[in-house]
Amino acid sequence: MTTPAYQLRNIKVSYKQQCVLDIADLSLPQNKCIALLGDNGAGKSTLLNLLAFTATADEGNILLFGQQASSSLSTKQRQSIAYVSQHPLLLNGSVNDNIMLSLKLQGIEARQHKDLAQTALKQVNLAHLAQQSTTTLSGGELKRVAIARAIAYQPDILLLDEPFSHLDQHHYQQLEAIIRQFSQRENKTVIFSTHNRLQGMALADSTINLVDGKVTSSPLLNLFHGKLNDHVFNTGKLQIHTISNIDNAHNIAIDPNEIIISKHALESSMRNCFKGRLTLIAEEIDAIRLTVDCGETFHVLISQESLTQLGLSIGNSIYLSFKSTATKVF
Repeated sequence: MTTPAYQLRNIKVSYKQQCVLDIADLSLPQNKCIALLGDNGAGKSTLLNLLAFTATADEGNILLFGQQASSSLSTKQRQSIAYVSQHPLLLNGSVNDNIMLSLKLQGIEARQHKDLAQTALKQVNLAHLAQQSTTTLSGGELKRVAIARAIAYQPDILLLDEPFSHLDQHHYQQLEAIIRQFSQRENKTVIFSTHNRLQGMALADSTINLVDGKVTSSPLLNLFHGKLNDHVFNTGKLQIHTISNIDNAHNIAIDPNEIIISKHALESSMRNCFKGRLTLIAEEIDAIRLTVDCGETFHVLISQESLTQLGLSIGNSIYLSFKSTATKVF
């Protein structure tokens, strides 16, 4: 059995006397592309900082490739990890200067610097900008240079915090391709965070769902916040029937595969039925995703055959129905 890239046990991180990360047990496999999913404030950046060993937990421990690790990493351990923050900073000077300095700081032999820098820039399709000043780069180019700087010393793990934020569609697609290519190389692991759940699910081999600093197995496509009272969850806009009655529950998730779409209200035993407006029809890998505004925004996954049979168009009024058992409250 392959040793995980990371194993986290009994991790707790607090900020201003509030727990922002609480993970009892989490294993992140190596040689995979993994997306950390969750809203802003869910704990994604905090977790990435722990994985990069740029921060330490208040409690618990982390194993890196099966070995106990902390902020005082060995040279070999440090060289195995690369981290690109959400807002990477480049030093004044050329693109090449920044990469060369990274290699020097990582203790890489000087005779390897030129070849490693050239290889990294080719991998992010920026070899033509090697001598360009970093002050002239666009936002998309800056992020790609930051990734080149991170992967130049050939780490085993690449950590990326919200890499797609503030990018236009062109740079967005380029960055997706770079992440795919790196993760498909032998013995390479990519862990990136995103608040775009659909993008994370499409790009990654697996996902880690974070809500309020905790890992949850609940689907995050239909995640709403509110209060639970007597098996009814009130989001402030909708009242959703559930089988749960958990004390202090503030979140509810509805499986997008368990929602039934119809053009008319169904006569059934399903406790939840909401009328909404179809606002988006999108093609996923093996399904069609519908986005429906019912006061709250729902995402529903159906087959191409079902879409054809229903004859749906954007703007249609439709009904969503689902059982109380299709919900998970936490």
